[in-house]
Amino acid sequence: MSTKTKKLLSVNQTLLIMALSFGVIAITVDGFTAMLPLVSAEFNLTSAQAGLYATAFFLTGLVLVLVAGPIVDRIGSRNGLIGALSLVAVFVFLYTIVPSFTIILGLAIFTGTAFTLVTPSLTKGVVEIVDPSKRAISNGLVQAGAAAGGIVASFVVPTIGENFGWRFGVYLGVGLAVIALLAVVRFYFPSQIGDPKPKSEVRYRDNLRKIVRNPLIWIVASMGIVVGLSVGTITIHYTLFLSGDLAYSASAAGFYLALFNAGGVVGNPLFGYINDKYLKSNRRTGLFGVSLGIAALYVVLALVVGTGALGNVFLGVFSFVFGAFAFASIGLLFTAIGDVAGPALMGTGTTILLIFSRSTLVVGPAILGQIADDTGSYQQSWLISAAVIAIVSTLFFLLSAKYKNQLRRA
Repeated sequence: MSTKTKKLLSVNQTLLIMALSFGVIAITVDGFTAMLPLVSAEFNLTSAQAGLYATAFFLTGLVLVLVAGPIVDRIGSRNGLIGALSLVAVFVFLYTIVPSFTIILGLAIFTGTAFTLVTPSLTKGVVEIVDPSKRAISNGLVQAGAAAGGIVASFVVPTIGENFGWRFGVYLGVGLAVIALLAVVRFYFPSQIGDPKPKSEVRYRDNLRKIVRNPLIWIVASMGIVVGLSVGTITIHYTLFLSGDLAYSASAAGFYLALFNAGGVVGNPLFGYINDKYLKSNRRTGLFGVSLGIAALYVVLALVVGTGALGNVFLGVFSFVFGAFAFASIGLLFTAIGDVAGPALMGTGTTILLIFSRSTLVVGPAILGQIADDTGSYQQSWLISAAVIAIVSTLFFLLSAKYKNQLRRA
């Protein structure tokens, strides 16, 4: 393919491919977690045991994330995304042919390792092709693709699983991943758009040393805990909570998780637009406000939704609003990291962020599931999540005060 052909796609068209690819990965990965009630029934699992899937998925990825970002800086956004789509499709497909959940947990380690390439690949692509003043809404649009895929993963996939078996739900995601892979190979060339992109001229150790010695990177990256306790934990436990505490069927629980993801489709670009337009690209204020909103919604989830006293309409509205805030934290956080690290070191900067978010995902779902098993409901799990998010967000706001000009791209 000629260089001229590679340049035919515009920035917006390239962002669309990124969003659709992320959406397909969400269907493939989150579709399985949305069917955990069905998988749990087949293998007779407790909430804590089901929560171990997230631990296995992110465990090796937590270690390899130290090199995933620098690898993407070296091989580029395109090759990173091709590798992620290929490997995720293969390993998730293997879930359907193994005889025990223990083996699925082993395969989840490899799936999570492949998934490690997704975030730095997409965030690097955004930084490469989008002006800083428009990155929040652009990251929001890409993350909205994941949320849109999450709608299919949350409702369509469990419905297929409930009617035909959870393995058929997995086949849907794998098939779409193969189609997305072909589209990326044919059309996705972010490094060919616009002016030549800066490349890192130093070795991995020098890149990592430069990033690690930047205190603002660590302060911003610590907000990855918020992402891990909102989007990550809800993806694992929301359907288990609705089916266990409130006695919803697998398909009904999946419907409300789909509304959670639908909120992300709207909330991610909406909050990104608000941040760019009305907050003058002030990432610090935007992140703090959204995170406190998530903490408050967790309290409502524990003390109001968890009682089962309110109706289905309220639960639907709540799920949508919760998703809008939760997914918005992702777009704003990766935008802030991009502003601080810059295009050449975006992958390495994302590495530090993922250490926090994936550490939370390794231990969080299993611990919160165990608490739910011990107490008989998810109420304490949700209240603990709210408290941790409020504390982390407040510390971020206080510690970032002297760097506030670096977290504003007016």
